[in-house]
Amino acid sequence: MTEISQSQLRREAVEIALWATPSPRPDISKIPELAPRDDTSIDQAVGNNAAGDGTVLPDLGPLSSFGSWESVASTIVHKAESLSGFNPGATDFDIVIWNEYLRKFSTMPFILGFNATNRTASISSLSLDKGVDAVEDLIKNIMTPANFEGVVTAIKKIAQLALENKGKTQKESNQQAGVLSRHEKRLYLGAVRTAVEMEYKSGKGYEQLTQTLTVYRGYGELDFDKCKRSANTLLEWDRRNVDEWVDDTASAPKKPNESPAWNK
Repeated sequence: MTEISQSQLRREAVEIALWATPSPRPDISKIPELAPRDDTSIDQAVGNNAAGDGTVLPDLGPLSSFGSWESVASTIVHKAESLSGFNPGATDFDIVIWNEYLRKFSTMPFILGFNATNRTASISSLSLDKGVDAVEDLIKNIMTPANFEGVVTAIKKIAQLALENKGKTQKESNQQAGVLSRHEKRLYLGAVRTAVEMEYKSGKGYEQLTQTLTVYRGYGELDFDKCKRSANTLLEWDRRNVDEWVDDTASAPKKPNESPAWNK
């Protein structure tokens, strides 16, 4: 573990303490753009995936009780969820919580260099493959092609959940795929997001409208040394092992959506 000065340790402790302080919630009643819409409901659909290429990561040292670096990472992500009030097991949507979680995720103090990028993709109820292609393009540098298939399964589960969520005739589904990827001796923490517009059709249920998606991807690399230096803090947090993190989403128990549109 890299030795650093006492002054740097103090700065890191303050940085972590500031990040771990919940932010005040704004009064959204004073924001006209956020007024409820009579004709459209809004929900969320979340899924997580953890994968690895078998690469060896550093010794856990004082964090050995976590069992794996993936469980250290999922505990940190869970802390971001708790601080923002974000519940990946819920389908109710709160725009403040949705945005606050991403803010906490993108500023996690245990990340080396956070990268954020957007892609656009055109989809319809008959053609969903371009959306998957956009996600692959965004995260192919942090996992193997074989491991990406696990992300595709998570995306299809998220899609199935979104189709089953009941709402008004017009619906906006805010979707997030969380990713933990052990790749080339690094551990990446990522989130992929998009919003899909849907319409309920009698006898068919919800269908995706023809639309152009904006797909967001943000990711960073776990700082192993900083985690070890902050072991006392991390050991006090509410732990979430990696299997719990994967399973504790509303989409986890769903079967992947098998529409032929994924291949068109």
